[in-house]
Amino acid sequence: MKICLLNDDSLPSARGGAAVIVDLLAKKYKEKGHEVTLITTHQDKEKDVVEKTENKISIYSNYPLKKRHKHCLGDPKMSEVLHEIFEELKPDAVHAHNIHTHLTYDALRVAKKYTDKIIMTAHDTFLVSFARVNGKRYQRLASNKKVMKMRPWEHLFAVGRKYYPSRNRTIRKILKESGTRVIAISNAVADFLKVNGVEVIKTIPNGIESWNAPSEAEIEDFKNKNSVTGPVVLFTGRVRKDKGIDAFLSAAEIVMKDVPTAKFVINGEQENVEPHLSKISPDLKQAVISTGWLDRDQARLSYFASNVVTVPSLYLDNFPTVNLEAMNAGKPVVGTCFGGTPEIVVSGETGFIVNPRNTLGYAQALVKLLNNPDLAGEMGRKGNKRVKMEFSLEKQADAYLGLFR
Repeated sequence: MKICLLNDDSLPSARGGAAVIVDLLAKKYKEKGHEVTLITTHQDKEKDVVEKTENKISIYSNYPLKKRHKHCLGDPKMSEVLHEIFEELKPDAVHAHNIHTHLTYDALRVAKKYTDKIIMTAHDTFLVSFARVNGKRYQRLASNKKVMKMRPWEHLFAVGRKYYPSRNRTIRKILKESGTRVIAISNAVADFLKVNGVEVIKTIPNGIESWNAPSEAEIEDFKNKNSVTGPVVLFTGRVRKDKGIDAFLSAAEIVMKDVPTAKFVINGEQENVEPHLSKISPDLKQAVISTGWLDRDQARLSYFASNVVTVPSLYLDNFPTVNLEAMNAGKPVVGTCFGGTPEIVVSGETGFIVNPRNTLGYAQALVKLLNNPDLAGEMGRKGNKRVKMEFSLEKQADAYLGLFR
């Protein structure tokens, strides 16, 4: 079967988790005997409009992102290029992922002219929301196990003048006209989309390949290179308030009182870390290690070099890949109660689920694992077993291929 994958960005330059999942799926589809092409975009005007490499086609797209919410519905130039590409490839199936910035939702209409096997994986809530689903009302409802139906003024408040009123209605129309079947990566995403008018046919969790443990020498080399000593709590991801960076640092202040030798490693945009460090004590500043974005190999080592991994998101964080990677490395996770994390981490078994806004409760969960290596080790082993059983790449790929058949 000829399968086209669509995603706005791609590795190695992409930072989002969707690009990682797309890359893994492309390899697994190919391993299973399918002909796979990733269609993506680039923003480098020095490159050709269409850059072709083995199994990958990248289309130039660059425009003021403040226009994204209207532009994402369709762009004539992009659609024309996609027509030419699909005409050449003649795909049997199209698997769309994040297309809400550059490739545009009109890519689904274009694909319909060549195949009726079109699925779209909703890695986030942007089929409905104009920004991340966040705020006190969301957090209150989520804490009470309720799903938020968004109000028009909440979209307007989130993006201001960038709000385009007909966006969501047009997206639903495109999904219907193209016959696209929407898949959610977590029940949290599926429930949100359904309540807000988008039909979801199935939840298929993201999968991951099993990792072989690196040697002790490799781990020590990583620690030496990054000046990592003592017990380590790892935060990895975009350094943003809604990702919980401030909640993480607030909890770290408390953790240090019980575990004064603890180190707090941040793997994310280094330039964004400093403004958050200005709010913390000098002692904690000395304990924070900002590595900047790490490449895939170094990021993998960062998990093995840690004692606890934390995911303290304050928004509907759909299905953070960090959880899977931490469990893959046999590490316990202290994860957020918001979004899809509770569907991955079993609280009290493979880590702890906390409300990051409860700083004391969050800190106590971290301290418990740092002070109890045996408990952390047991939870890490159970997490590793769970990720292999429930979140394997094999299982994920087979579920998608079953839909194509």
